[in-house]
Amino acid sequence: MHRAGGRTSSFDGVLRPRRDIALGFKTGGRVLALTVQVGDHVRAGQVLARLTRTEAIADAGQARAELAAATAEAIRAGDAARRASGLDGIGALSAADVHDRALTASAAVAKRDAARAAFERSRATLADSVLVAPEDGVVTERAIESGTVVDAGGVVVRLAAGGPEIEVRLPERVRLAGGTMADVSFWSAPDTIAEARLRLVGPAADGTLRLRTARFTVLGDVSAIPFNSSATLTLRLPDPKATIRVPLTALGAQGRQPHVWTLSSGANGGGNRVHRQPVHLVDLRGDDAIVSGLPDGERIVASEGDTLSEGQPVVVAGSVAGGN
Repeated sequence: MHRAGGRTSSFDGVLRPRRDIALGFKTGGRVLALTVQVGDHVRAGQVLARLTRTEAIADAGQARAELAAATAEAIRAGDAARRASGLDGIGALSAADVHDRALTASAAVAKRDAARAAFERSRATLADSVLVAPEDGVVTERAIESGTVVDAGGVVVRLAAGGPEIEVRLPERVRLAGGTMADVSFWSAPDTIAEARLRLVGPAADGTLRLRTARFTVLGDVSAIPFNSSATLTLRLPDPKATIRVPLTALGAQGRQPHVWTLSSGANGGGNRVHRQPVHLVDLRGDDAIVSGLPDGERIVASEGDTLSEGQPVVVAGSVAGGN
């Protein structure tokens, strides 16, 4: 890793979850119980709240009984239609009677299918009386309390999921490359400093202040700091004129443009991959080269770069500090 120096620029921001999920029941009713508190860490599939189920259980029981009755009637009508089939040909029944029995059997089958659909709906309603977490996260709000009557879709619990991020508003003049690094400090915990990496910049600025929203993924552990806490984000802006000494063996060339291979960590700590980073050759000093254009804090491959390809996974065997 090297430090090439550079400029800094600071912005006020807010600690946000990557996803703020509002959860509610698909059906209305009276809340029987809330099983979580604000600040609880929950797992995907964990029960968060329940509605009173007495009416839903009764409806499901009635629908089950109606399905059983309709199924029995469909069987009886079907048997009668089969016994009547062909009897009009020998004069035992009229053609109209045979036709009526066939129609009755068809109607009984349709009634059975409708009863089955009603039973499935009642089962779904019963299942919808239980609110579960769609993914791992942290409870950030209990919007109601036990005993409250809620409408379908009304917010019951809010869940923060996907990890912490810093949300800032950037002027249009600030242009950032993907993966730009920054340092974050928090107003409520000034001794806590964390690194953050740019995840996205909004595609459009607002119409009044011409600011764009940017999101930086926090790389350190800031679980002790509440979401919506104020923060200061200091961008690490590389100085294109800053130089760094690297081994000659780290330099490669594609066409007429020198480059080095940088290392990036995969998602969730999934190993290292190499990426080609163009640089400008300033001078040669013995077995080293003086280059510019290398972003601050980058780790580079010191040798054997001619054997690498873009995005190739590698294992870090050791590291040394760079110098100017």
